[in-house]
Amino acid sequence: MRAVRLVHSSDLHVEDAGPHAPPRQAAAGIAGLAAVLDTARAVRADLVLLAGDTFDHARVGDAMLSRATALIAAASLPVVLLPGNHDAALPDCLFRRAGLLGLPQVTVLGVNAGTALFDDLGLEIWGRAHEGADALDPLGPPPPRRTRWQVAVAHGHYVPAEEWRWQSHRAWRIADEALRAARADYVALGHWDRAVRVGPPEVEAHYSGSPDMAGTVQLVTLAPEGVAVRRERLRIAEGGCP
Repeated sequence: MRAVRLVHSSDLHVEDAGPHAPPRQAAAGIAGLAAVLDTARAVRADLVLLAGDTFDHARVGDAMLSRATALIAAASLPVVLLPGNHDAALPDCLFRRAGLLGLPQVTVLGVNAGTALFDDLGLEIWGRAHEGADALDPLGPPPPRRTRWQVAVAHGHYVPAEEWRWQSHRAWRIADEALRAARADYVALGHWDRAVRVGPPEVEAHYSGSPDMAGTVQLVTLAPEGVAVRRERLRIAEGGCP
């Protein structure tokens, strides 16, 4: 079985320019999406995984949604998205309005599929979508393993065991026990702007960080000899930045 390569990013916060988002800030979101997709093509990734908050809010305008959908369609790569707290999987969610569900290579977890299954890669990706402002366990129990590789994706705030009691005010907490219980080969996390590995040493759990703050994506290689994770600097193809 050949190695599987995936690019993991999160927290792009694609949005329109407006009172709460100056033009430069708004441009960073769509430029970040373009850069993530360009980088995935450059490293010959098999797929892209976006771990929440691809969009900044449910009111993103149709023109910006169309730009984002066009970029994803042009990438010609499978893309798996997890709705986060900013772009929750509401009945009228913007993933539907954007037309993303009409793209055969796109899976929005919790919206058009419960998991993303790639039989040709021996890979299944699962995660729990945010469905509103209510608190939830960002991971939840894993599905039965039916592929060689299983990747979990979650959007929330990792809290180490020694800080759990005094960080009870935080929503969407992720504990060491939840990371272990996922039993995944890789746990793709979103919600933090910085790229960092977290959790128990035996678990490959990583925040990708946002493209504009981290300047990188996580390049994950799933191979028979083991799982390798490295930060890959974002690239922009010629003419690739909108």
